[in-house]
Amino acid sequence: MITPAVIAHADWGIAPRKRQLAVATLHPAGVGYEVVSVAPAPTGQPPPGDLFQYLSAAAGRGQAMIGFDFPVGLPVAYAKAAGISSFPEFLDAFASPPPPWREFATVARHRDEITLRRPFYPDRPGGTERQHLYDALGLPAGQLRRRCEGTDAEILFWTLGGKQVGKGALAGWRLLAAARHREPGIALWPFDGPLPGLLDAGGRTVVAETYPREFYQYIRPPAHPRARWSKRRQADRRSWACSLLRWAESLAVSWHPGVLSRVEEGFSAGPNGEDEFDAVAGLLGMIAVVTGTIPPGEPPDAEITTIEGWILGRRG
Repeated sequence: MITPAVIAHADWGIAPRKRQLAVATLHPAGVGYEVVSVAPAPTGQPPPGDLFQYLSAAAGRGQAMIGFDFPVGLPVAYAKAAGISSFPEFLDAFASPPPPWREFATVARHRDEITLRRPFYPDRPGGTERQHLYDALGLPAGQLRRRCEGTDAEILFWTLGGKQVGKGALAGWRLLAAARHREPGIALWPFDGPLPGLLDAGGRTVVAETYPREFYQYIRPPAHPRARWSKRRQADRRSWACSLLRWAESLAVSWHPGVLSRVEEGFSAGPNGEDEFDAVAGLLGMIAVVTGTIPPGEPPDAEITTIEGWILGRRG
């Protein structure tokens, strides 16, 4: 792979204030990266806040790659039931869907509103059960997960609770659909090809799905009491700082002094501290993949590369 000039990782929450972007730039000599910023992500809207234009400008004549921690793909059983044969084609129609799909992104309020073309549920708590979703879609829970997800996260279409990803996915898909409409050259891994072929020093930006927790295994201190640790507590994040920095050093990653001090402090004390932590964890994982320390991980499977997608760095 040709290492991109800029790598960015976005911890992408439902609320814009919870979206944090960590950015690293390739050293002039072409070996190693410097983490230059951790800050709220641009809105993704047209200038002056366009995220993809920001990345293109930062990359200059080089290439940019960005990871998002929301699902980029659909469960294959659901896609087949709904008549979807390609996730990229579905995504590209997401901003202006044809009539049968116009309610797809409207979260169902009641169980009788759930259909294959309106699968997200529920809009708010109160008398709701996951079984309502399974019954209405005609699919069991296991078939509403993508192969790469395992049991780590909530199923895509359930939109309640701290582990839910559905509403974040909808917000992320709107961003990607609009960006690909404005800049048709944006590539989606693994749909548009294996990572080595996409990272070719060309002008297109490469997008990948990430899961920061996938990389915790590399930054967790040895013999750390895992059950008591929480990324929501600054002191706990601080306790991982030395191990995180050691892994970064092994990847030839350096730090802007202002970012380094925040890492050593356990990131911000406020509610965004956990998002800053995950933005950096995901960024280091992406650097490990593009520099060959960790394989990209996607299986050579047509359903993966057309419909389901894959989490970068997760073994197939």
